[in-house]
Amino acid sequence: MSDPNQTDQCMLEAIRRGDGQAWARLIDEYQGRLLRFALTRVSQQADAEDVVQDTFTSFVRAIDKLQLKVSIETYLFGILRNEIVNRFRTQAAGTICLIQDIYHTRAEPNADNPLEQVAAGDPGVSWCLRHSEQEQLQREVLEQALRQFVADCRETSKLRDLKIAELLFYCKVPNQDVANLLALDDGLVRVIKHRCLKRIRDYCLKLCPPGDGSVCCSQDLLTETWESHRLSCPKRSTLGAFLLETLAPEWFDYVDFHLTTVGCRFCRASFRDLKEEQDGRQQDDFGRRIMASTVGFLSQT
Repeated sequence: MSDPNQTDQCMLEAIRRGDGQAWARLIDEYQGRLLRFALTRVSQQADAEDVVQDTFTSFVRAIDKLQLKVSIETYLFGILRNEIVNRFRTQAAGTICLIQDIYHTRAEPNADNPLEQVAAGDPGVSWCLRHSEQEQLQREVLEQALRQFVADCRETSKLRDLKIAELLFYCKVPNQDVANLLALDDGLVRVIKHRCLKRIRDYCLKLCPPGDGSVCCSQDLLTETWESHRLSCPKRSTLGAFLLETLAPEWFDYVDFHLTTVGCRFCRASFRDLKEEQDGRQQDDFGRRIMASTVGFLSQT
C-alpha cells in the first residue's frame, strides 16, 4: 500500500497526543466539504450537520486504533457515507457519481472478470489468486496497480485514456455510452479499454510476489477499489487552481470532465466548499459546535 501523506500522519499523531489545536485545524479543514457532500444525500440541513458531527466523533474515538492507509479526507468521507447509509437508508443514494444515476451502472456483457479478457503474455502463468487465502493480497495488488495506471496517465498526459478508464471502471458506464459521451468511435473505445486493462494487468504481474500469478477480479472489485481510494479524484489544490482558472488547458478540461460529466460527488462537494471559502462564507459556528462536542474525546485517546 502507498504511504499516506506525511502531513496527514503528523496531524494524526498530534491529535493522538491530545493536541486540541491540531483537532481544531482538522475540523476547520474538512467540515465544509463533508457538509456539502452530506447535503447531496440528506434533505435537511440539521440532519446533514448531525451526520457530519457524528463522523468527526467516530473518527476521534477510533483514532488510537486507526491505521491510516489512505488520506484523512478519504477516511472521513468513508465514515460519512456509512453514517448516512445507517441513518437515512431511504434518502441515501448508492451512487458516488452523478453519471451513474443516468446510466444505472449497467454491466457490460462478459465483464465479470475484465482482467482475464486481456490476452496473457505468458500462457503458462495462472492469473487467478486463490480467493479464500489471498483476497487481501489481491485487493492490495489491484489498488497499487490502479494507482500506478492513473499516475502514468497523468504523467504522460494521456488524459483521454484516463477519461475512458474512469467512465468504464469507476462509473461502470457501458462502452457505447462512453463513446457517445466523448464523441469517439465505439471501436476506438474498445481498443483503449483493452489497452488500459492490459496495462493494469501488467502492473499486477510486476507487483505480485514471486511465484504468484496476477489478479483475476470482477468488475465490481475493480470499481470498488477505484472508488474506495478515489484514485482519479483531483487534489484539493488542483480543484483550487481550476476555480482560479490557472490550470493548463488539458488539465482544466480533465477537471471539468471529472466534475461535470462524471459528476464525482466527493469532488463536487470539495469544489463547492472551495468556492464558498473564496466568497467568504465560512462555517465558523458549525465548526465551533463540532469542536465543543468532540474535544472531550481527545483526553480519552
